[in-house]
Amino acid sequence: MGIIKKTPARIAAMEFLSLTDSPVDIEQIINYLRSKNLNTNKVTVYRIIEYFYKQGIVNRLDLQEGKFRYELAKGDHHHLICDNCSKIQDISDTVVPKLEEEINSKHKFLIKRHSLEFFGLCLNCQK
Repeated sequence: MGIIKKTPARIAAMEFLSLTDSPVDIEQIINYLRSKNLNTNKVTVYRIIEYFYKQGIVNRLDLQEGKFRYELAKGDHHHLICDNCSKIQDISDTVVPKLEEEINSKHKFLIKRHSLEFFGLCLNCQK
């Protein structure tokens, strides 16, 4: 990873990403920056997040909403997404690493990354 130029907007965006428990979209990042009196335009925020993504600092998620969400890269984990209230919950498991080993062994395919999301209804929305 190269040296990251520390600008107020980059520092605040990183701060926001480290404070959030679930993946966020660009609008949420912009709103956070504005709450910190940083009137950064949308294009600049996209560039910041794209830079973080290319550097491996954040993961980009497509949760079938017509937009990407972002979260700090923090190892393999997956998401439960409620179709009703849009709540996103992180989960980790031990099954996928075994599956990756099996795929590598059977198909001689080296997996570099994966994405796995489960869509359904959270406990509150099942009531």
